[in-house]
Amino acid sequence: MISPLKAMGMEPSREHTNNQDGSSTVRVTPPSFVNAGSGATVILKKDQFERYLKWLNGSTPIQEVLPDLHYNQREILMSGIGPEAWDEMFGEKDE
Repeated sequence: MISPLKAMGMEPSREHTNNQDGSSTVRVTPPSFVNAGSGATVILKKDQFERYLKWLNGSTPIQEVLPDLHYNQREILMSGIGPEAWDEMFGEKDE
């Protein structure tokens, strides 16, 4: 069953390629209404990719499934918005 958000074009699109070393490159493109650039990629090791697939198909929060990734990488997987696009949309983080 397709999710209501996906049906309305409000979910990011995701695609992946398998790399020769067993890792996978995941490209996530945000929905067009977000106006956050063309998307971003994350390279996942084999075990990380398997956990990523579990996250996509389940209800476990991504930070529990992939705690070994940087929060920027998890944000890319969730929304397709990378750090540069995030800064452009909301301004750079105050230090």
